[in-house]
Amino acid sequence: MLPDALVIGPMRSGTSWIHDYLQARGDIALPGGVKETFFFDRYYEKGSSWYRRHFAYADRADYQCVAEVAPSYFHSESAPERVRNTLGDVPLVVTLRDPVRRAWSHYLHLRRYGYTRSSLREATDAFPEILEASRYGACLNRWQAVFGRHRLFVLWQEDLAVAPEAYTRGLCNGLGIEYFSPAGLLQQKRNEATLPRFPRLAAAGDRTAHFLRARRFYGVVNLAKRMGLKGVFFGRPGVNALPSLTDADAQWLASALDDAPPEWALALRGDSHGEVE
Repeated sequence: MLPDALVIGPMRSGTSWIHDYLQARGDIALPGGVKETFFFDRYYEKGSSWYRRHFAYADRADYQCVAEVAPSYFHSESAPERVRNTLGDVPLVVTLRDPVRRAWSHYLHLRRYGYTRSSLREATDAFPEILEASRYGACLNRWQAVFGRHRLFVLWQEDLAVAPEAYTRGLCNGLGIEYFSPAGLLQQKRNEATLPRFPRLAAAGDRTAHFLRARRFYGVVNLAKRMGLKGVFFGRPGVNALPSLTDADAQWLASALDDAPPEWALALRGDSHGEVE
């Protein structure tokens, strides 16, 4: 069994909330044992049978939809063609965010996991995806060229805060599933992100987790999380708080991100209808 639909990101734009919502519903089959498979950007050479095994636990009759929330696919140059060749003409949900804020959050994510201790500007040289995933025009046009605009369903993360019901309806419309209220999830708060005490240890821990996931040893990774090792590697709330975005960095990001979203994507901001006419 393979997915009927994908949420393709980008990362740091509300995809974790979407994953939690779909998981809480209980009628959406998500990858077994892991949040993201990274199949269409990192592990495509493993073949579709490797990907298919992530959904082998599910009986189609028990679920409305089979889906993956995969934010790393959004800025991948290879993913659109690979998705089309493997899954066919599936619907694709994109959830955008103010591109400057998204890029900054992406940078902090790399800081938290110990991949960089550099300044923002230096980090973008080593990790160009900080900027690339916020270049919405290029990324959306790449997906549109393969799937057509009619298969792209655009949401904006900012709408989740001010109009969560409308945002969730847009998500459900995009995935082609029945609407269920997200009321229970709206009260939940995620843990505060912090800097790791030992960045090299954090990076080694994350690389080890990726190594294990590539071999589908998800139980080992999940056991480590339950034992509290994530806090040991990546820091605990209230300790080594992440830095705030300065005006100078915000201005630099705005100038570096000169690729505005297409007008059809901007038109959906504050609306969250889903499909673009």
